[in-house]
Amino acid sequence: MLRFLKTTVLGGILFLLPIVIFIAVIGKALQITSKFAVPIAGLLGADKIVGVAVAELLAIALLVLICFIAGLAAKTQWAKKFVQSLETNILEKIPVYELLKTKTQSALSFEETEGMCPVAARFDDSWQLAFEVERIEGGKVVLFVPGAPDPWSGSVCVVTKDRITPLDLTVKSTVNLMKRLGKGTTAALPNLKGLGNASA
Repeated sequence: MLRFLKTTVLGGILFLLPIVIFIAVIGKALQITSKFAVPIAGLLGADKIVGVAVAELLAIALLVLICFIAGLAAKTQWAKKFVQSLETNILEKIPVYELLKTKTQSALSFEETEGMCPVAARFDDSWQLAFEVERIEGGKVVLFVPGAPDPWSGSVCVVTKDRITPLDLTVKSTVNLMKRLGKGTTAALPNLKGLGNASA
């Protein structure tokens, strides 16, 4: 019972922590943009009552615009180098940052999985869930082997095509299996016994 309470409380903390930090950051950002939005609302001639609502809407719009511009800047080479340097020297020393980064990447990384196919890859006497990235000359296949419970912290390897078996799974369902540490694999893949006889 004590162990159940402990793991449940810790799980709740890990679940709420990034949400609380996200809300705090957005709240602080809105406070900053509000300082610019209030004068703009005054220039638009809004009265005190309507002006509050207008200022809040302008603050949100300014925040979205800033995030959009930052997103465009983030695609440039100099910005990538700056962020990498910032992460290496400062941010990676903050444990919460890595947690938030992982959560954010998990939400955004599905765009990068287009064209990737879930497969079972044979390594010695075991099989691993993986994604087929592309095929290269000589009958070789490039695989991304996801980690668990963070599917985006895996590794890339090259194997021969006879060592992989396509799976009747979507990328999303495969990612969810990894997040659940494999729980639900039997239901998702009822024909696991046939892997040993299958080939790509």
